[in-house]
Order: sequence, then structure tokens, then C-alpha cells
Amino acid sequence: LANCAPCHRADGGGLVGPNLTDDFWLHGDTFADSLRVIWNGVPEKGMVSWKGVLKPDEIHAVASYIYTLRGSNPPNPKPPENQPGAVDSGPSEFE
Repeated sequence: LANCAPCHRADGGGLVGPNLTDDFWLHGDTFADSLRVIWNGVPEKGMVSWKGVLKPDEIHAVASYIYTLRGSNPPNPKPPENQPGAVDSGPSEFE
């Protein structure tokens, strides 16, 4: 969690990184997609690869944890980014 919060907030609501609490996931919404994103990162978006930092079982635990955040409705979440016509609203009040 400490590694993720600077970009996704402790509650998963999103800062520089996307909101992990809604159903609008940029890089796929399956467990395998989450594993892939954590493992490989998303360099073009600034997310580092965690494969050299976290052990495979830790990456699995992180992917499992972010699923517990879905639907949790944190205050002032970052708006969905992958919807047609989505407008970049700039930084959230938490940035």
C-alpha cells in the first residue's frame, strides 16, 4: 500500500495514477490484467515495473488487494479516464 498510495491514494481513489475503486480500468479489469500491469508497469504513464522490487507472491497480494477497493466509493475520487468523451479534469484536490 505504501508503494501505491503516492499515485493511487491510500483509499485507491486516484491521484496521478488512475482511480482503482471504480469499474473503468484503463489497462483491463481482470485479475490477470492487474498482475500484468503491476509486473510490467506502464512506463508511458509513469508507472514503474514492480517485478524487480516485489516478489511474485507480493505482486499477487497487491493485485488481490486492489480488488477489495472496487466499489468502495472514496471521497472525491479521480474521474474515469477511459470513457468516450472523458475530459481531463486536471489534478485532484489531493495532488
